[in-house]
Amino acid sequence: MPVWRRRKAGEIAKDVYLVGGPGYTDFEDCLVYAVNCGKAVALIDCGAGRSVKQIEENMKSAELDPEALEALLITHLHIDHVGGAAYFRERYGVKVYMHELDAPVLEQGDRVKSAAYAYGVSLKPCVVDVKLRGSGGEIRVGNKVFEWVHTPGHTPGSISILLSTNGERVLFAQDAHGPFSEEWGSNLSQWADSIRKLLKESFTVLAEGHYGVFSREEGLRYLRDLLRQHGFLAP
Repeated sequence: MPVWRRRKAGEIAKDVYLVGGPGYTDFEDCLVYAVNCGKAVALIDCGAGRSVKQIEENMKSAELDPEALEALLITHLHIDHVGGAAYFRERYGVKVYMHELDAPVLEQGDRVKSAAYAYGVSLKPCVVDVKLRGSGGEIRVGNKVFEWVHTPGHTPGSISILLSTNGERVLFAQDAHGPFSEEWGSNLSQWADSIRKLLKESFTVLAEGHYGVFSREEGLRYLRDLLRQHGFLAP
């Protein structure tokens, strides 16, 4: 059974759990990942906001204490990825990380650029504690180091995240598939460059934002197919 259809939080790699998304929480949520960082916990994205309580329960089912949440790493500005940010920051004091090019959308509660209007919800403004700048860097949470890479195209400030854990290397490429809209500042040429960049990464697991979790070979094939679907040559 594909991992994203299981109803109980599932471990996709050592210390990495799928705790939100269709089949786990609300069908409008992206796939939400929680990472055990020793005495701390990190979330990668947080859903559209209606199912924050269920995300907490799913964390508990994976023996992750929501009270240990320290960091929320947001991959881009869309409501299905950022809608729960204000709740988690207010409830647990998590530090919110987001690329500076997408951060204003969350801080201003922009219903248009976040696509919140399409979901029939509002985006509650939330402070972004750390605005990521440049093309990449590292974020340390507890005993884990998350490497982030600026991968624009879907949105100007989209990032992908790499985590090495127990011999695995997980690539969180949340919305590698797109879609694209001028309303969000999408740029198809930048996106193609970003996908080519990800193809060069030495990941063993690809965790996508909507279409599931893939092995390395499956992930490489998936990324190459995306390029071809949009008329680009795939390396």
